[in-house]
Amino acid sequence: MDYDILVIGAGPAGLAFASLMADAGQNVALFDSQPKAALQNPDFDGRDIALSEKSRRILDKLGAWSRIDPEHIAPIRCAKLHDGDSRASLVFDPRAAGSDRLGNMVSNHLIRKALYDVAKTKANITLYCEARVNALHRGAARATITLDDGTEFTGALAVAADTRFSKIRQSSGIMANMHDFGHTMIVGRMAHEKPHHHIARELFRYDGGLAILPLNGNRASIVQTFPAETAKTYMNMNEAAYTQAAQCRLNGLLGTLSCEGERRAYPLVGVFAQNFYTDRLVLIGDAAVGMHPVTAHGFNFGIQGVANLAGHLLTALARGRDVAAPGALRAYERDHRALCWPLYQMTEKMMSLYTNTTFPARLARKAALHAAQVFQPGKDVLMATLTRTPLPTLVRAKLPTPMRLFS
Repeated sequence: MDYDILVIGAGPAGLAFASLMADAGQNVALFDSQPKAALQNPDFDGRDIALSEKSRRILDKLGAWSRIDPEHIAPIRCAKLHDGDSRASLVFDPRAAGSDRLGNMVSNHLIRKALYDVAKTKANITLYCEARVNALHRGAARATITLDDGTEFTGALAVAADTRFSKIRQSSGIMANMHDFGHTMIVGRMAHEKPHHHIARELFRYDGGLAILPLNGNRASIVQTFPAETAKTYMNMNEAAYTQAAQCRLNGLLGTLSCEGERRAYPLVGVFAQNFYTDRLVLIGDAAVGMHPVTAHGFNFGIQGVANLAGHLLTALARGRDVAAPGALRAYERDHRALCWPLYQMTEKMMSLYTNTTFPARLARKAALHAAQVFQPGKDVLMATLTRTPLPTLVRAKLPTPMRLFS
């Protein structure tokens, strides 16, 4: 069975890319190991995504944004970063960029469902469920994948969207820098007594990370990060004990808490592929770059990378070139690396500092937070990036060339 493009993995990146290329007239085969029912109606997995304005626009262009109930979309009006128990914070206020929000909170499972609903309307996308890819062979003219039942499919381009632990990436000889942070993230929704005013907070406590992601009403996704062994203790707590522990760690910030649903645990591993493509294969989503969630950029980088790749491939097709044209894949790698690599590196170093509880590290953390607070041009760049508003003229004039990549 022959197609133009073979996409392995029907997560958000795979679904979005398949839809973009189907709109360009490409015949796409989409493979996923899950049953169809799980793709049609994904279970809530505890993860709430902080969508930037650029990512929202991409979802809107795809037709996915309008498929998400507005009642389940919560604005992020402001963000604050705190060190330890200090009341001082690094504040990111989008009003400085002329916007009313930094982004929007949306549940991961709702985004997945919306993208699935878009993809299923495309006549030239064929979805193969419970399909486990056993092998990928890349020839001079076609790529061939073999399922574990022996069925073979060919296409001009294979696309790996099969998580940050991508078997396709590994079997194709593409190495990746992997950083195990040795920590586990525990996520769970909670109702609370005091209003959050739609302020997202990151509290770098000395006993582990803590984040408040505001949802609609007096509800929030509470994200706690601990060393792996400590996380096991928290996961084994009953609901009452866990609620009391979270309440104490928040130091009364949200008042009395109560759990909404079960909590989930995710080990934290960062991944950055050394190459994003090779002959007749390209990596997207977490298979290319898997970010630590502290910056809330993982999903945003993934969906923006998909749009970037599709744009380069459409340009190649318009010029009569192969959809796997090396020039287009090279341009995607260049752009996506420039977008992701600086923040990936910064995140590694930041987490090394913010998980170190020695006295010198604590002093360094406070100094870094103060420096970031007073460096207004850097904050303006971040505001403009998240809100998709123009940078102030004065700031643009002062920025060094590399930072313009984020404007």
